[in-house]
Amino acid sequence: MNVVVFEDAAVAQLGDLIAARPACDLTLGSHTLVEGLGHLGHVRRAVRPHLAVHLAGLGGRLAVWGGAADAGWQPPASRHGALVLLVNARVVPSRENLLALRGLVEAGHRGAVRQFGSIAAAVLHLDADGGGPDQAVVERLLTGDHDPVAEIESLTLPDAAAELAVIAAPHDIVTAHERALAGSLSVRIDSGAYQEIRPGLFVAAGGHVADAVVVRNGPVVVEAGAEIGPFVCLDGPIWIGPGSRVNPHAWLRGGTAVGRGCRVGGEIEASVLEAFSNKAHEGFLGHSHLGSWVNIGAGTITSNLKTSYGPIRVHEPRRDGSTDVIDTGRQFLGALIGDFTKTAIHSSLPCGCRIGPAATVGGSVPEVVPGFSTLIGGGAGGSRATVEQVTTVLGRMMARRGLEILPADRDLVQAVAGGPAPG
Repeated sequence: MNVVVFEDAAVAQLGDLIAARPACDLTLGSHTLVEGLGHLGHVRRAVRPHLAVHLAGLGGRLAVWGGAADAGWQPPASRHGALVLLVNARVVPSRENLLALRGLVEAGHRGAVRQFGSIAAAVLHLDADGGGPDQAVVERLLTGDHDPVAEIESLTLPDAAAELAVIAAPHDIVTAHERALAGSLSVRIDSGAYQEIRPGLFVAAGGHVADAVVVRNGPVVVEAGAEIGPFVCLDGPIWIGPGSRVNPHAWLRGGTAVGRGCRVGGEIEASVLEAFSNKAHEGFLGHSHLGSWVNIGAGTITSNLKTSYGPIRVHEPRRDGSTDVIDTGRQFLGALIGDFTKTAIHSSLPCGCRIGPAATVGGSVPEVVPGFSTLIGGGAGGSRATVEQVTTVLGRMMARRGLEILPADRDLVQAVAGGPAPG
């Protein structure tokens, strides 16, 4: 069957983590929503224009955030047509949500799951001849030029009996990951693709774990091509993605997910590193989410707990110059760091720190750092990185992973920076 993941207007509330990637390509647990839905059928994204352009220009390579391009559209299975599943990109790819979506598909009833003033999911019926109102809505969604919720509501679908957890705010990304990780690891383990080489340690073929590695709590799931060096302490649940490397003497604590091709060391707790990011040296990263192609300098430390041990409040600047104070309801919250960002050695990041994409920071970092800001060596107010500077560094990082930077990558950085696309 066919699956369409769409972004509604509320995706803008998720902040800088989704500036250079679709919300459905955030790793929550041990996979993204796109990856989770791939078990239900052929997945296509209906996303913001600059992201759609990037996906269209990959030429078979992985997206800059590490995800695969969209699958082809599957023709109707019979002369009676076919089902298509629409899923909001803010739906958490937890085991429970994916089971609920599978249940909607198996029931086969035309309907919509409405939550918090939006559409969380919908099941449509496509005509075999390519006609009908449902087919027209799907085609308009895939153009990216229409409000997906308004389009789906125009069909006056009945309510579907399901509840789906969705992300509504940036700090929800950390919470959703924590809640989804154990379930997603159990699904991986149940697939039979991993060998339990010692209690609680599950390794795919081609993964390597040194003998002098201590697993104090499981599960720890290690993918193909990953390498864990000696004298590492692992306190699960933990996921180590394909081709990643954990340096000797690291301590990975519960809730950690390391994406494809990362390099990690030091102490990490309850954090996600998206594909191709580095936190290779000593320092503490806790209850944080890092985008792709991020480099955390040696000795960088995130604060994830207030000295009062109370709930963490974040300050959100408004366009009129005022500030909203938001109670996250979380006792532990570290940093949310956008794609392509770098920290200098010995950087200190406060609780609830939000750093935009392609920023470079050092020293005592402010709670909010706009994208493309350079807060080292740029005077009291810092400076702004150019697209050329960002793509030059990105190209060098990609070369170290055996990848070539594409025009599509440069165009994406240009779009995120807010300027016209080159050429």
